[in-house]
Amino acid sequence: MAFKLKSKGEILGINEELSSYSHPVFEKNLGPNVIAEANRDGTTFVDKNASEAQKRNAIPEEDEHHAQMRRGQLQYDNETVTWKKDTKSPSRVYERMNGHVQAMDSPADKFIEGSSKAPWESAAKQKVN
Repeated sequence: MAFKLKSKGEILGINEELSSYSHPVFEKNLGPNVIAEANRDGTTFVDKNASEAQKRNAIPEEDEHHAQMRRGQLQYDNETVTWKKDTKSPSRVYERMNGHVQAMDSPADKFIEGSSKAPWESAAKQKVN
């Protein structure tokens, strides 16, 4: 009886094609309208139900979010997102709530999480495109 051993990626849930040494990419179920997310530990999650093209297209932007975190521009936890546009700008803190983020210093500055209206998202998109 012949059998095939699973690869490390298959065992760990890693998408080996999209992963890099510094940023392993794990496939999992993400929330509605979420294709990928960069994590503070350097890993990236992609929605396992997304098409291969969507996954492939999402990785460069998530890699830029990792770079933003390394530069100290972007930080987040379960309650807040902190964004610092550049070294001369003050940090802005956004509260995370029910799929939205809202600037704590300006309640009118509110958008859906992941929206290109978020300054860290638009900065990442500009860098990638």
